[in-house]
Amino acid sequence: MTTSTASQVELNRAIRASIDNCDRLIEESYDLEFREPADTRLFLLMIAQEEAAKAFLLYLVREEIITMSREVGRAMNDHACKQLVGILLDYLVAKWETIAELDEQIRYDLELGDLLPQDVGSALEILALEKVHAWRSGAPIWVEDPNYDRMVLKVSKGAIDRRKQDALYVRLSKTGAIASVPGKIKPEEANLAFDSVNEHIRFVDCAAFGDQGQTSIRFEKVLQALQVVFGSCDKAPT
Repeated sequence: MTTSTASQVELNRAIRASIDNCDRLIEESYDLEFREPADTRLFLLMIAQEEAAKAFLLYLVREEIITMSREVGRAMNDHACKQLVGILLDYLVAKWETIAELDEQIRYDLELGDLLPQDVGSALEILALEKVHAWRSGAPIWVEDPNYDRMVLKVSKGAIDRRKQDALYVRLSKTGAIASVPGKIKPEEANLAFDSVNEHIRFVDCAAFGDQGQTSIRFEKVLQALQVVFGSCDKAPT
């Protein structure tokens, strides 16, 4: 079900507010940088990552890559959906330290051609077909049995979100016994999350408000794939 879309001004305000809130959470994580274990810092940074993903979804709506609907709005509030978007952002953020690593990335992209890596394609299709469309129609839409990346499928079923919750809460088994307790997160894991969310939010900020926006082979491929898959959802019978 489509719904009215906020104006460009309103969408820009929402994108900017999400980016600013992500930056605030990152800034507050500095207060926990040297605290061990790093559970609370990781929890804070994982929330920040979800804010970056929300900003990216709002950007996609603003650019009319995807159509705003009740289900897309639900995805913006769904932890697993935003974590799937995080997989897309991981792919979109170019990372290299040497010319050799950059050359390897370019070679990899050329070999893929118009295709996306399996994990990225799986994240995109699960978000569109298994989440947004399934919420709208009561069932996912695909012709053949999907061959989703196993780790991405776990993310869609809450694996990252359980990791986030376990960093803050005592988790109990069905019998009431302790299943896990906080206090096991190493600083290295929090540091990786810190680097990742900074990369994500800078990418989104540049795409949404940079003078030249974002242009790359990967970015264009992801935008085109999102437009095609979400477009098929919009046209599919419910």
